[in-house]
Amino acid sequence: MRGPVILALCAASLLLLPVQAMATRARFSIGAYSQETGNETARAGGSITVTSSTPGSSGRSGSGGGPVQTANSEGGSAGAPASGSPGRVEPLGQGSYRYTGAGGEECLYLTEGINSCAGEEEARPAAPAVPARPAVSPEAVAVTVSDRLDLEAGRIVASPSAQTAGLTGAASWFWLEPAPAARVLSISLRGEQVTVSASVKEVLWSFGDGAQLAGGAGVSYRPGTAPAGAVLHTYNTRCLPGDQGHDPNVLSSCGTEGYTVAANVVWAISYQASGPVSASGTLPSRTTAGSIAYPVSEARAFLTSASGGGG
Repeated sequence: MRGPVILALCAASLLLLPVQAMATRARFSIGAYSQETGNETARAGGSITVTSSTPGSSGRSGSGGGPVQTANSEGGSAGAPASGSPGRVEPLGQGSYRYTGAGGEECLYLTEGINSCAGEEEARPAAPAVPARPAVSPEAVAVTVSDRLDLEAGRIVASPSAQTAGLTGAASWFWLEPAPAARVLSISLRGEQVTVSASVKEVLWSFGDGAQLAGGAGVSYRPGTAPAGAVLHTYNTRCLPGDQGHDPNVLSSCGTEGYTVAANVVWAISYQASGPVSASGTLPSRTTAGSIAYPVSEARAFLTSASGGGG
């Protein structure tokens, strides 16, 4: 029993009219139908439309410059036409075709609408633009680096020492040991080199009795005249452990273990950047601190008789 003829084979048997010699590209569309005409017979047919384009006056391919040729056929199945003959079409399945151009070149028509011939550059979609990476912010990097700087105030040392206790009316020496030194830290990120530096701007001393001094880290005690940069303070009121609450003459700032001596080290921070972005600047200063309890005693004078008895 004969059934309807498969149109893909029918379309393959159609002979197209030759495309103009000047055509450089051709586009095909195919139409087909089948119809049952009896219990055991069927009628099938199809059409192929060829659209060609010729070069424009500017030397580039124009559109619509060539004629439109249509071939119609009706009938049963037939063998595929021989490839290599100008104007012949060979179906490749799913709406794709191989055909021979006017100059004898082999061409392909794909279902996506791509029509190309040998020797022509295949059309390709443009590659998506890669978004440019944002430039590194030297200041933002410097802020992160500055948080990693090891900034130490140093330990407060005194003479007389805190274990011996200071003495009212006599100067006490204070200094930081080790003295705070400059710090430098660098980082490289995506070709950007950022260097952060921290140096001591000043040291703010507080001696616990209300007196303050803006100076440096101080120098260790040495006999003789105090050198430049020495941090000295003279207490006028005693402050010993147990005085607070028992001796009405002590200051309210006297602590349970003595006066609180504090050193606040203020650091100046700057950065320098080189690479894709060159920049320099300053960052907010930072402060580190240290403190000790410093007891202060007093010397009292008593009148005595020549014999040593009290008078």
